[in-house]
Amino acid sequence: MISITLDDGWSTQYTLARPALKSRAIPATYYLVTDAVAQGWGGYMTLAQVQTLKAEGNEIASHTRTHADLTALTPAQLTSELHDSRAWLEANVGAACGKDFASPYGAYNATVMTALKTEYASHRTINAGRNYRDTVVYELRANDVSSAVTVAQVKGWINQAIAEKSWLIILFHEFTSGTPTRETQYKTTNFTSILSYVKSTGIRTVTVEEGLALTDGLTEAPPSVGTVVYDDAMGSGFQDWSWATHDLDQAVTVHSGSTAVGFEPDYWEALMFHHTGLDLSLYQSVDLWVHGGTTGGQQVRLALYNGGTPLGSINLETALGHPIAAGTWQKVSIPLSTLGATSGTVDDFYVMDDSGSDQGTLYVDDFVLVPY
Repeated sequence: MISITLDDGWSTQYTLARPALKSRAIPATYYLVTDAVAQGWGGYMTLAQVQTLKAEGNEIASHTRTHADLTALTPAQLTSELHDSRAWLEANVGAACGKDFASPYGAYNATVMTALKTEYASHRTINAGRNYRDTVVYELRANDVSSAVTVAQVKGWINQAIAEKSWLIILFHEFTSGTPTRETQYKTTNFTSILSYVKSTGIRTVTVEEGLALTDGLTEAPPSVGTVVYDDAMGSGFQDWSWATHDLDQAVTVHSGSTAVGFEPDYWEALMFHHTGLDLSLYQSVDLWVHGGTTGGQQVRLALYNGGTPLGSINLETALGHPIAAGTWQKVSIPLSTLGATSGTVDDFYVMDDSGSDQGTLYVDDFVLVPY
């Protein structure tokens, strides 16, 4: 199934996107910055327009009061951004509104997560990937459609969701009839082409609220299966902070499932997977599968950090006992005791170039922390 979500409440979502959605009977979820609507900020929808969207069967959800970075707020400010936004939607648009939430900029941490769970039934991130029946509802994955994303790319996401019977959430911001001048703008003609393709495939279209009703509604990841860093998508609680050239959704060289990470380990660049914080004492090892592509022999290092403090690292060739092979998958299992990282908190996982040179593409899949 697929959900079309629209962030912020820009007026072009009503004037340009709404007609294309309505004519195809596709419901959408609108995550609104409520002060923008309540105070009549320029370029945003009016309250009457929002009420029309609700009456037409769309979901109205929260995107905070002012679109603040929630991780930088005081406790009182955080409460206001979360609670007051939901309360305003309930009072002015409808009692059923404001159940679901998306954090501005995709920025959240453990404090934000604890606070939003008291106010909302779900949380949509901007971590790319698809969702499944057992997806944690406070870590919903979504693919952000910026001005550079092509119709062909989005069609590929839709085809993948159909093939694996997953739930694809895609998000848009502003729309334009002409040439986009900002990353957040998307051409209306491209949007219309995407919606027409959605209808042609027969994939089920749902609001986020409707999609949630069809999942298991898990609010925490099952503790017995370990903590997934990546397996077809970022694991629950993880964000992609990588600065290497990489693709979290490549589907050609895959160990298991439908996708794996492909990246260029060049000139000290790295995959960087960030978490709000995990207790190392609960885990015994880090396991991941690597594939050396067409070249093999890549010099790559796994490193664990707590903020800027290194906790331990090891070259994957050393961990394997031999060079990374070309053309095949190999499992790397690294005891945390080998890294000297058996206690404390870890929040950053690096898979980084260890050569300082240009190396061939490396693939990574099924990256997990193994519990005791």
